[in-house]
Amino acid sequence: MIRHRRLVIAAAAGCASLFIASAHAQDLPDRPIRLVVPFAAGGGVDVLARALAVELGKAVNRSVAVENRPSATGQIGAAEVAKSTPDGTTLLISSAAFGITPSFIAKLPYDIFKDFEPVTVVASTPQVLVAPVGFKANTFAEALQMARSGTSINFALPGSSGIQRLATELLTANAQINVNKVPYKGAGAAFTDLIAGRVDLMFDNPGSSMVHVRSGRLKVLATTGLQRLSTLPDAPAVAETLPGFEALNWFILAAPAGTPSAVLDRLNSGTAQAMKTDAMRQVLERDGLEAVANPRASASAFLRSEFTKWDKIIKDRNLSAD
Repeated sequence: MIRHRRLVIAAAAGCASLFIASAHAQDLPDRPIRLVVPFAAGGGVDVLARALAVELGKAVNRSVAVENRPSATGQIGAAEVAKSTPDGTTLLISSAAFGITPSFIAKLPYDIFKDFEPVTVVASTPQVLVAPVGFKANTFAEALQMARSGTSINFALPGSSGIQRLATELLTANAQINVNKVPYKGAGAAFTDLIAGRVDLMFDNPGSSMVHVRSGRLKVLATTGLQRLSTLPDAPAVAETLPGFEALNWFILAAPAGTPSAVLDRLNSGTAQAMKTDAMRQVLERDGLEAVANPRASASAFLRSEFTKWDKIIKDRNLSAD
């Protein structure tokens, strides 16, 4: 009799587990998920998305396919997702450009707050301030002193509306310095001139800069998180000299507005699970990223905070996306 009772209890527990798993599965439609990348294949968002698609698919027991809808500021892909059916089968993964572009372009075909539901901030990364190996300053403090003493410094801008430009604007505003801003249409041409010493400084993502640092062609003067990067413990944070200075690139997963809360919760928990896998840890370490995978409410608050911060810089300094 006792053994029979144990069997009944075990069977009941098994049924409960099956019921919970089934309920989780029913939160998402039984169809493949489209993960839209609003930039070209091969870039930072695309590389992260393709790794995440595999691990998220395992976590939610669905096939996740990456689709690129490239444009300079991510508008085309974002607009497509905003207009898609809000059932969790079409998602957007984008960079900080998602929260910055609305301040540069007044008439977007979507509203980032009204037309989207943030699922989570997947990951983030500070920028690195890099210089040619022959640049006279070897530390951020020395570079700052050069600028304040009137030495002419050429600062490369690898884009007109990205986080790299805004980090440069935030630096010159907070440090109250003037630099010669040299615009480029992309990081490729900027790196060529930076390595050759034709320009002096540039903010960039660690993932694309560190290959040149490791090869001995560039050096890191500082990073833009509130604390030092664990992978670059000898490089000071700008915030050590200019308290509160922070400029992050970040990667957000978002769904169309109106997506059911149960679906959003399942995608959030699935992403958090995916980000803990060895495969994702390897990608993060390689590209200088830090996992975030925060709750939905935190992701929404973060998006609002980043928009407000950079919108003020853009308006105060009368910036435009040339």
